[in-house]
Amino acid sequence: MESVANPEINVPSSPPTEAAKEAPSSAPARSSTVQSVEVAVQILEAIAESGGAVRVTELSRVLHMTKARVSRHLQTLLSLGLVEKSAGVEGYTFGWKLMQLGRAAVRDRTITELAKPHLMALRDTVGQTVILSLPSKDGSVVVLCVESHQGASVAVRPGTFLEYPKSPAARLAMALAGDAAKSLAGKRGAKDPHAAAALASLARLNEVGADYELDTQGTGLGGVAAPVFDDSDKLAGVVSLVMPTRFVTPAPSAEMLAALKACVEAIEAEYKRGGPG
Repeated sequence: MESVANPEINVPSSPPTEAAKEAPSSAPARSSTVQSVEVAVQILEAIAESGGAVRVTELSRVLHMTKARVSRHLQTLLSLGLVEKSAGVEGYTFGWKLMQLGRAAVRDRTITELAKPHLMALRDTVGQTVILSLPSKDGSVVVLCVESHQGASVAVRPGTFLEYPKSPAARLAMALAGDAAKSLAGKRGAKDPHAAAALASLARLNEVGADYELDTQGTGLGGVAAPVFDDSDKLAGVVSLVMPTRFVTPAPSAEMLAALKACVEAIEAEYKRGGPG
């Protein structure tokens, strides 16, 4: 059915009040909730573009809103931790919660994009396949594979689940990532084979800077893995070298471990500052 304008609606002769400005208009109207979200986003964008603390007066001017309206939305954002009052300088800046959400939003995609050139450099240095995996509930999941240039190269498909406790990447993920680490830490005194595998992994990490595996699955392949941490010292991912067992028997060479360490440190440095410098 066609909509017909209501002839009884009069246009006010005087400027609208603040309440009238924010009152929902006739159809098609956005809900007040949507409008509030839009204003909140506009405020956050204005703070982002300012490069520093922003006063209410400046936000009002830039956004063409009254100071009362800006202040009301800032109080909501403040209570949510999305903005905070700047210390020493009057104004508002991004809050801890917004920083946390921002890191979470780009974490997995960012580390994969940042890691690729470093994984390629590591592959070229050691001549072996390199993978990046992310911690999961019961192990680690491959998100990126850079194959070696050797004739019979090892390929690991993205999405492959690395099983704990057989995979060094999975062992590191279980030993270092969040709730799994806490659970394993609580079993230090128990004779738990899974906890023992994770603790042994940590011991190797502390000793040589990586965990490694010769060939527990009968595939003729071995692996060497090292963790990547974010700026909160939480596990962000694991970089692994995958190769025929003979290249890691009886243990990874000092040169291989040094190349892996350099790769991990380069990824961490970029990841912590949010991208290439």
